[in-house]
Amino acid sequence: MTSQLISRESRQNHSLESLVHTSKTTFGEDPHLTKVMQSYQAAQQVEYLHLQAEIEVLLQQLQTLKQKRSRKKVS
Repeated sequence: MTSQLISRESRQNHSLESLVHTSKTTFGEDPHLTKVMQSYQAAQQVEYLHLQAEIEVLLQQLQTLKQKRSRKKVS
């Protein structure tokens, strides 16, 4: 799972770099607007990573509960 998270973060970092490049292309050379867009995109990326990690934890908890229930039924 750790390698999956690292791989996912690597892909997301690449996506963030693409977004930054796109914002520079789209908004031209206005440094203020480019900086605002980069900050916004970075904040969204951080929030996305946080939510994704939370989902992973919840899925693990769900799997653990399912395993416990199936063991109780067998016993």
